[in-house]
Order: sequence, then structure tokens, then C-alpha cells
Amino acid sequence: MGIFRRLAGFLGFSKDEVTDVQDDDHTASQNNNVPRKGFSLPVQVAVSRDLPGPILIPCNTGSGGVQGLKWYAKRLRIDEDGDVADEFLNEILSDTTPSTEENHKKIPRFELKYTTKPAKVTSQALSAAGKIKYRVEYQGRLEWI
Repeated sequence: MGIFRRLAGFLGFSKDEVTDVQDDDHTASQNNNVPRKGFSLPVQVAVSRDLPGPILIPCNTGSGGVQGLKWYAKRLRIDEDGDVADEFLNEILSDTTPSTEENHKKIPRFELKYTTKPAKVTSQALSAAGKIKYRVEYQGRLEWI
């Protein structure tokens, strides 16, 4: 019968009355003036947490690099002239037939140029003017753009 009382006390089903029954050394070492309530007892535990490192660290001008723009550098393309851009367009020449209305201007049409290659961006830097420059390899040379 004592084991069922202990089990009920551990699970929190026991009555609130305090019993003075001590069955073995384990229960004798506990404080009998406080009724046991199982898992519902709030216990404060000291937790030691590591402090996070600093988010920003001071450094010399130009030694910090440019962070977070590698995704943009991967999208850059280079053409046969060495120009670097997001994308290159070719203008589609339209027919030069005379139209009846001379006041209407034709809007030029463009198509995407597919002969460009992905640019090999080796590093990124921030200029003194605050612009981001890319170091690109073109025909065996490294150039800042």
C-alpha cells in the first residue's frame, strides 16, 4: 500500500494532508513538513548561459570587406568587350517602311543577349565614395569595376 501512496504522490494525485510515515532512509532524508505534489512543484534552477559575441567589430578602413552581396556577384555577366552587367540587351531593328502617321514614334524593341558569360568575381570592396566595386577576371587580367 505504501508504494501506491508514493506513486500517487509522485504523480500529484495524493491528498494535501501530510503523513508522518517514514518507510526507509530515502524518505527520512526529505523534509516531511512539505507535502509532495509531483511535477507541479516549481523549482528554480540556476542556468549559466554563454554571452554572445559582438555583432560589429571595429576594423581599419577597407579591411572589413563587403558582406552579403555574393548572391549579386554570382548573377553578373561579362560580354566580349569586357563590360560587366546584370544582363545585356540587343536592339531589334524594325522595318523602316514609311508609315501614314508621322507623329507616332516607334518604340524600340530589345531582346536578351545570350552570348555573354558569367563573370568571375574574385572579391568585392567598398570605394571611398561608398560604391561597391567588384574584382573581375577578364582575359587573364584582374580588373576592378
